[in-house]
Amino acid sequence: MRILLVQAFTALDLELVYPIGLSYLAAHLPEGHVVEIFDVNQHRDQADPYAILGAKVRAFQPDVVGISLRNIKVATPGLHTDDFEPQQRSVRVIRAEAPEAKIIAGGTAFSLYSEVFMRKLPELDLGMWGEGEARFPELLENLETPQSVRGIWHRDASGQAVYTGQPGGLDFAALKPYRKDLLDFKPYTDSSFVSVGLQSKRGCALHCIHCSDTYLLGNAVRQRPVSAVVDEMQELKEDFGVNQMFFCDQIFNIPVGHSIAICKEIVDRKLDIRWSAWFNEKANTLPDELLIWLKRAGCGLLSFSPDHVDDRMLKNLDKNFRYKDLVYTYQAAKKHDLDVEYSFFLNSPGEDWRSLFKLLKFVAEAKLHCGGNFRMFTLLMMQPIRIYPHSRLHQLAVETGLIDKDADLIEGRFWNPGGLQYAVAGIQAGAQTAYKLRAHVKRLQGNPTATV
Repeated sequence: MRILLVQAFTALDLELVYPIGLSYLAAHLPEGHVVEIFDVNQHRDQADPYAILGAKVRAFQPDVVGISLRNIKVATPGLHTDDFEPQQRSVRVIRAEAPEAKIIAGGTAFSLYSEVFMRKLPELDLGMWGEGEARFPELLENLETPQSVRGIWHRDASGQAVYTGQPGGLDFAALKPYRKDLLDFKPYTDSSFVSVGLQSKRGCALHCIHCSDTYLLGNAVRQRPVSAVVDEMQELKEDFGVNQMFFCDQIFNIPVGHSIAICKEIVDRKLDIRWSAWFNEKANTLPDELLIWLKRAGCGLLSFSPDHVDDRMLKNLDKNFRYKDLVYTYQAAKKHDLDVEYSFFLNSPGEDWRSLFKLLKFVAEAKLHCGGNFRMFTLLMMQPIRIYPHSRLHQLAVETGLIDKDADLIEGRFWNPGGLQYAVAGIQAGAQTAYKLRAHVKRLQGNPTATV
């Protein structure tokens, strides 16, 4: 069977992101299939990237096209726009060029909005919810009877979308490493954005009200063996020339012991590599021991998504840490000479002028304390919360009348009520100006690729 795996347009105004999900799928296909991966985003600077996609489909003549609908929004500084139309167009180009092929959708965006995608994109034959490494090969063996496979959207005789029901759990630790021979890494390593990912765990033990990750991956944290994780890092560096990478775990430092063990293994192998990850802010998940090993193992950036700093707001967002923990994060970053960046939400549930001022005060204090270790990208990561389906924030938005219970949420809806929305607009405009000024100064200093 000829199988073309396509990454549709994702986050058009940001850098390339290596399609790790499609590469995992490819790794778990049995021998005998002819498989290729095509990332439309590599051609976004061309006059007509869709024509390039069409030419690829024509040349490859697939029996099956698996398309990753990974994102539903484009996040540009101060602006959220939707990614649906480019993905819709990608699907329609594929259908026009391969009318007999089965088109199977998957990816994070599809899993979150699966019923909506199936309704809005009649060109899709099938859809796969959630983690597909085990179910994709099973589906390929049952293309004429997809109803026999759990976790699959298919169409009945009338063309209506039908779901086969939730699948069982996936043994993440037993997965093969993702395939790295199907797509050149150079366009991704040439990017100024660290876009090549790997995973040491899936799932998140936290319960943030806005997050949909637990709907997709659950609250149980499933870990890969430490040796397998570092094997993959070594392979990426030595065989594919990847010197910087990002752990796309939901949270890297929970559990702490697993994170320390990964760092120790990197150091033991004398791997000269640079990497970063998302970290939890609670002080007991960032002990000195871990921070020391992070520095020694090549981690250069602590990325945090606290979403707020005020204790009352953190409680509203169901965070597992408080303001004192956040102060500790920037103190620890300075102490261990690690860069640090934060993502914040503006006008979250319960926000008032006092809590909003406290957030801005924290940003200023962190910058003053950390100096050059504080990433100014933080300024661009201050946005209202987008309301995602299958989150507790979605339920709250319906209960408070902010959105209708039947809203499909494909078009971005945000928790940004009341008069504070005007303050939010002003803060975002100021943040954009400050960030652009900082970037301009860097360019004048002759270092155009320096991280700001």
